[in-house]
Amino acid sequence: MSDTYIIGGPTASGKSDYALHLAKQVDGEIVNGDSMQLYSHLHSLTARPTDLQGIPHHLYGVLKGNQISSLGWWYEEASRVIEDILSRGKTPIVVGGTGLYLRALTQGISPMPHIPQAIRQEVRHLSERLSEEDFFMIVIKEDPKIEGILHQNDTQRLTRALEVMRATHKSIQQCQGQTQKILNLNCEYFVLLPSREILYQRINNRFVEMIEKGALREVEYLLQQNIDPQSPILKAVGVPELAAYLQGEITLEVAILQGQQATRRYAKRQITWFTNQVPEARLMQWPTRE
Repeated sequence: MSDTYIIGGPTASGKSDYALHLAKQVDGEIVNGDSMQLYSHLHSLTARPTDLQGIPHHLYGVLKGNQISSLGWWYEEASRVIEDILSRGKTPIVVGGTGLYLRALTQGISPMPHIPQAIRQEVRHLSERLSEEDFFMIVIKEDPKIEGILHQNDTQRLTRALEVMRATHKSIQQCQGQTQKILNLNCEYFVLLPSREILYQRINNRFVEMIEKGALREVEYLLQQNIDPQSPILKAVGVPELAAYLQGEITLEVAILQGQQATRRYAKRQITWFTNQVPEARLMQWPTRE
């Protein structure tokens, strides 16, 4: 019998609903494994669970917009929470769409080298000054091993890759080949994969519901804060599109259409990741209100 459950899958696939269902069956507590649901400012836009049904939820809304999480930080926090849940005789259920977070629980994480502050500042300045395309080209020129692995708009990980290359003269891929495991868990892994047609319809409907539930107010508040332009929260799916509307650059109708499209593209990338990277997972569908 498993002592820990992991539930992954694309956005709007029903993960939160299934996690609640499972928690009731196994006396479980739910641990967030989604990088954007860590943030407190985007409750609606990140579809953070609201109907908790008396089930304890951990690591939701624990960061402010100017804080930057990392795989290592989440791993340490999640490990602490999971060990606490197990120590009380309960069952941890880790749920989320950030594949790297979930994979760390079964495969460990790679120890990252120390980055001198001068190199960190140099690379961060470069990423802020250049366009995403130009910065991407510089990174893959210096570290060609990440081409095809990191996406052009994944500025945070591209920045980290360039920092590692300039500090160590080694690809971040070499560092990631040296894993260290902290937890010894007996995990059962589920990946929820609705049909593409159903998933995309859920995404379209849910984005409209997010607007109705206050997503615009969340983004408006976010824009008023003094947040680093490179902060992941400003790149969360839906934020750039709604920000463009609030700044008068596009209509609300266009913002919704673009936000829906960005979410569908994100879901497509998640599907590709989970189907290719988690061969041990049990694929399934789950009825959901989303």
